[in-house]
Amino acid sequence: STFTPGDLPSLLGWYRNNTDILKTGPAPAADGDDVVQWSDQSGNNNHATSTGNFFHFDSATGGLSSEVGVNSDLHIPQINFAGEFSMYMRIKLLSISGSSTDLFFYDDDTASQDFFRVQSASEIRGKINNSNKIGFSAGIDTDTFLNIGIERNSSNRVDVFLEGAPQTQIGTSGYHVGVLSGTLDIDSIAGNLDGIIAEVVITGKGLTGTQRTNLQTYLSNI
Repeated sequence: STFTPGDLPSLLGWYRNNTDILKTGPAPAADGDDVVQWSDQSGNNNHATSTGNFFHFDSATGGLSSEVGVNSDLHIPQINFAGEFSMYMRIKLLSISGSSTDLFFYDDDTASQDFFRVQSASEIRGKINNSNKIGFSAGIDTDTFLNIGIERNSSNRVDVFLEGAPQTQIGTSGYHVGVLSGTLDIDSIAGNLDGIIAEVVITGKGLTGTQRTNLQTYLSNI
């Protein structure tokens, strides 16, 4: 059978392209509508919801679009990762503002302590439980869809994957180097970004090489 994220172990959230995306009513969103819910397809009812600064449904891509300067974000029930996790997003960034914008995953209450974001066109940066920053050299092209993943395995190794390939951890002064433990709290997907999100997958396990390859192929075929 054809692989989908539903085949991944410990699946916690699956926000599927062009699937169960709702406007107020609730009713299926049409092109340009404010999105109040992107329904979780994992079976856990971890629906991604919004009450303001809405994403808009983009029927051409089946995804959710946000404009620069608008802090569109999606709230999900709190997930606390004491150990392994994997969080993937297929996203097209139209611009990169840098600094504390262009967020992928974060905790709304402690956004400066638990987050992963595009820091610049050449870096993905994060913190876990207010750790020192952890960074990865990654060439982020704008105006094209990319599959970006953040994982932590059973040895507390954190990796960033761009188009299925591991990116190099930054080891210069001021950056955390090596494994990184601590509980990552997330309750929000995306924030302060200019782009289109096509799909999001969150699990409570690091992926195997085969799973990662399968997920990369699946996301690339959206």
